[in-house]
Amino acid sequence: MLRNIVSTLFTKSFVAIVNLAILLVSSKQLGVAVRGEVSLLILNIAIIQAINEIYTGYALVHFIPKFSLSKVYQNGLLFSFVCITISYFIQSLFSRNVEGQLIHITILSLIIIAHSFHGVIILAKEKIKLYNFLNFYQPTVLLVVLLIGIFAFDNKTSSCYVYGLYISFCSSLIISSVTIFIILKVNKNNKLIFNGLAILKNGFYNQLAGLSHMLSNRYNFYLLASNAMVGVYSTSTTLIESLLIISSSASTIVLTQIANRKDENQARVIFLLSKICFLLSSVAILFLLIIPSSFFIFLLGNDYLLTKSIMLALSPGVLFISFSTIVSHYFSGLGKQRLIALANFSGLSTTIITSYFLIHKYEVFGACYSTCLSYFVSSFFLVIVFMKENKLSWRSLFNIEKDLSLLRAIK
Repeated sequence: MLRNIVSTLFTKSFVAIVNLAILLVSSKQLGVAVRGEVSLLILNIAIIQAINEIYTGYALVHFIPKFSLSKVYQNGLLFSFVCITISYFIQSLFSRNVEGQLIHITILSLIIIAHSFHGVIILAKEKIKLYNFLNFYQPTVLLVVLLIGIFAFDNKTSSCYVYGLYISFCSSLIISSVTIFIILKVNKNNKLIFNGLAILKNGFYNQLAGLSHMLSNRYNFYLLASNAMVGVYSTSTTLIESLLIISSSASTIVLTQIANRKDENQARVIFLLSKICFLLSSVAILFLLIIPSSFFIFLLGNDYLLTKSIMLALSPGVLFISFSTIVSHYFSGLGKQRLIALANFSGLSTTIITSYFLIHKYEVFGACYSTCLSYFVSSFFLVIVFMKENKLSWRSLFNIEKDLSLLRAIK
């Protein structure tokens, strides 16, 4: 397990670096107007994908070992086609996008959703190396296509980015499709059980949980006084939340472990991993303390003077989430998406209740305080339930001797 976690952590770290390079290249070379056009296109795709992942999202990992894989896959493709078709007609009636962009949104949505769906199945089958490779391959190809398009062909329009999306996702989809074909062939008629309603119900709660978690912070965007303040806050949020790559890497492996097997020490291992992620994130924040504010001004511009201060104000909330993310994926692996949705919704409710007063009094830092409170409430909810269900005491949080013994026993 530890080997897979470390491998996934390195992969996600490289992916984060590549995504940062994509952001810098597209922002500086394509210009703000084109970047805005591309962002709108990606946002529209993300909305379609979020709805579609009610069926094809990571909550599906819980069901893949239990249901007929061929039926899961066939119904997933059908569900995706229906979602994309409906979204096309809705956007054609209400969207302000030009016809050409709407076509790109529809086709790219289909490709990206299929790519993501394949990734979920590959992860559920514990093909971690291939899963990590695909996650790294796609953005790397996108970056290469962008560099070639911009510097070799002097293409500084949105079409350069769109071509990059097509080439990177299509080539990645071809690779994953070969693997899925082999998996389906090996697992043919392996199981006859299938319950599509259970998948949709579980996926609904999973997507509700994800949306609540996102809005626990992003809701504050609507209350900040100006677009400039939103820009500084959102950028700072993205930077500090990059620390969550530590816990998300471990969570990916935890999800498959919980879905595919049961171990008597499972709960203690989960708790240990949560503490390790918390400690590693704390070390990263300590490094942030010694980085001068001038570095962020140099990297982002003079308008980002408060970036470091905002990141530090958000850091307690990020530490709460770094601990509870492992626990959240534990419940996800058990198919308890409803519990996660309830926890995240309690966090969102905290944001809604506190943010107006705190932002009115402390401006952008009020948004930070509101977010930290929200993250604390949702994390506390999940950890309390986890400890109660697994009969863990508060002393287990600080039992270093047992943690070291358990760490040596993990393979």
